[in-house]
Amino acid sequence: MGILKFLIILSIALFPLGELIRIQVAESVFLKPIDFAVGMTFILWLAIILKSKNVNANIRENYLMKPVLIFVVISFISLLINSSLLKGSEFFASFLYLIRWFAYAGIYFVVSMLDKPFKKVIIALLIVLGGLIVLGGFVQYIFYQNLRNLYYLGWDDHMYRMFGIFLDPNFLGAFLVLFFLFLVGKLFNQEDEKVSHGYRILYSSIALLTLGAIFLTFSRGAVVMLIASSTILFILLEKKRWIFALLSIFVIVFIVSSRYFYIENINPFRIVSAKARLETTFNAIQMIKNNFFLGVGFNGYRYAQIRYGFRKEINALNSHADAGPDNSLLFVLATTGIVGFIAYLFIWYNILKRYWEIYKSRKSAFAAVVIASTVGIFLNSLFINSLFFPPIMLWIWILIGIKDYS
Repeated sequence: MGILKFLIILSIALFPLGELIRIQVAESVFLKPIDFAVGMTFILWLAIILKSKNVNANIRENYLMKPVLIFVVISFISLLINSSLLKGSEFFASFLYLIRWFAYAGIYFVVSMLDKPFKKVIIALLIVLGGLIVLGGFVQYIFYQNLRNLYYLGWDDHMYRMFGIFLDPNFLGAFLVLFFLFLVGKLFNQEDEKVSHGYRILYSSIALLTLGAIFLTFSRGAVVMLIASSTILFILLEKKRWIFALLSIFVIVFIVSSRYFYIENINPFRIVSAKARLETTFNAIQMIKNNFFLGVGFNGYRYAQIRYGFRKEINALNSHADAGPDNSLLFVLATTGIVGFIAYLFIWYNILKRYWEIYKSRKSAFAAVVIASTVGIFLNSLFINSLFFPPIMLWIWILIGIKDYS
C-alpha cells in the first residue's frame, strides 16, 4: 500500500502540469506525465488484487466493479468489430484510449482501498492542487492572454480568457466549478471535526478566487454548470439563501463585463463557437445513425471522421478537438453505440444511487458534493467532452473513491 499511496500523491502532484508537457507515443496519441503516474498506479493495483485473495474479494464485491468492467468489455468489442476499418496504428491508438479510461477509472478502486487518515491527506492535497491551478490561472490571465501562437499545434486561438494549465477555458472552467463545489462542501461540513475559524477564512478566500476565475474563463458551459450544480449543492446542504447570493454575483459580473462583449472571444452570445459545436453534433448523429448498436469503436472517432469526410486527414490528426464531438454523451453513443451508452450510464446510476442513500442516511455534506459534482459535470458535458478529459476524470474518480468519508 505504501507504493500505491506514493503513486496517488505523485498523480496529484503532477496534476498542475496539465497540458503543458505532452509526449507523443503514437500517431495522434499524446501522453502527459499524469497519464504515466495514473498508469503505474493502475498496473500496481492490478498486481496487488491478483496476488492478494482478501483484497481481490473486496474488490469483486465493490458496487462499481461489474458496471466498469461491463463498459470496458463492450468498448473493446466495439473496437474489435470496427478493427477492419482501421490501420494497425489506428487500432493501437484507439486501444490506448480505452486503456487510459480504464486506468483513470481504476483510481477510484485504489482510493477506496486506502485508510481514512490517508484520505485526509488526499483531501488536503486536492485543496492545495486546486489552489495552485487557480493561482496559475490568474498568472496566465495577467501575462499570457493569447493562445493564437499555439494554433499550429492544434490548440484553439483563445484570447482574453483564462485558460490556465489546460490551455482551454472550457475545460478549466469545468474543473474550477468542481473545485468550488469541493470547497463549499468543506466549509459546510459538519460530519467530522468542525472547520476552525482560520481554515474557514482560508477556504472562503480560495472559493471566492475560484469563483472569480470561473467567470474569467468566459465559458458558457462552466457558468451553466456552476449555477445548476451550486443550486443543487446549496439545496442539499439546506443553505438556500446562498443560491440568491450566487445569482446576484452572476448578474453583477454579467452587467460589468457586458461593456466588453464586442470582443468575440468573451461575448456570451458568440455565434462562431456555437456553429462549430452544432457541426460536431450533426457529425456525431450521422455516425450514431449508421452504427447504432456498437458504434465506430472506442475510441476510433477521429478516424471515423476521416472516413466520413468530415475532416481531412492531416487536420484531424493534428487537432485536439477531432478525437470526439463537443458532447460526452454523443461521444459514448458514437463510439460504443446504444449498448455501450446504457452500460456507461449504468456506472453513473450506481454512483448517484449510492451517494443519494448516504446523503439521506445522515445528510452527508461530502455525499452532497459528489451528487452536485456528478450532475454538474454531466450538464457541462453537453457543451464539451468533459467526462473524458483526463484531469477531470482523475478528480471525479478520486472524489468518488473517498466514499462516504469527508
